[in-house]
Amino acid sequence: MSFRRNNNEILREIQEYRISSAHTNAAYKIPIENQFIFLKIYGHKQPRLTYEMRKFLGYFGLRQPIEYSSPIKRKNFEEGILKHWRVNGYNVPSIVNNPLIALSTFPILTTKFIDGITLRELIREEANEPRKKEEKLGALFSEVADRHDRAFLNNDNRIFHIDANTRNIIFTDEAIYHIDFEMGRPWEPVMACACREVLKLLVSIAEDMEPSSRESMFKLFKDCYRKEEVYQFIKKGIVERPFQRVHRFRNSKKKMKNPGRVTLYDVLRHLF
Repeated sequence: MSFRRNNNEILREIQEYRISSAHTNAAYKIPIENQFIFLKIYGHKQPRLTYEMRKFLGYFGLRQPIEYSSPIKRKNFEEGILKHWRVNGYNVPSIVNNPLIALSTFPILTTKFIDGITLRELIREEANEPRKKEEKLGALFSEVADRHDRAFLNNDNRIFHIDANTRNIIFTDEAIYHIDFEMGRPWEPVMACACREVLKLLVSIAEDMEPSSRESMFKLFKDCYRKEEVYQFIKKGIVERPFQRVHRFRNSKKKMKNPGRVTLYDVLRHLF
């Protein structure tokens, strides 16, 4: 009981350092020895019922995406991906020792805090000049293209950023960093992983920008990313899915509910 109380006391002490998160994990920016570290405590996913059902299916051998694994499995997976990216020379946060030993019983990831602006902030802030936005987007798209070339060359499905939304890409003065790697399907081939990253990235960027700017963004991406086989795989995966009428009906319903919503069919229209 006393150890549980100590855990709760420390959580209360660091509450002031908690930062907003789009996930159910608790995230903190904690000052340690004249620098900041990022601390993430993995929790159960929401909605909880869906999460528990997917975990249950996983126990019976039905493969489930990493995000539906237990907190400790998600932690181990993300640590492994971070180490793999760094060994291969890619910019991700470096893992540091957990400074809060009393919380060591929790599934915790501690990394160096990356100080910069997110891709979402870059796109949405009006103070950023259009030329600056285009230059940084071009740099990001070229980084994705080069990394995918290497992934296909080495048949490496671990250097894809499956959750490449605009909150998980950070621009610093020196580099582009990718963060948050607790999503994935380790059994999928590189082609499927490449398509997942491209679609997640393009949908997320398009939804964060003005509709009038989307066409130029897609053109810039196509100028930087020239893997035609990936584009064709994306097209096939969308238009050859079973129950096309159902998918298109759901697409139209999403558009009616939120006209700014970007769907897979929108991406397809811009890419082709």
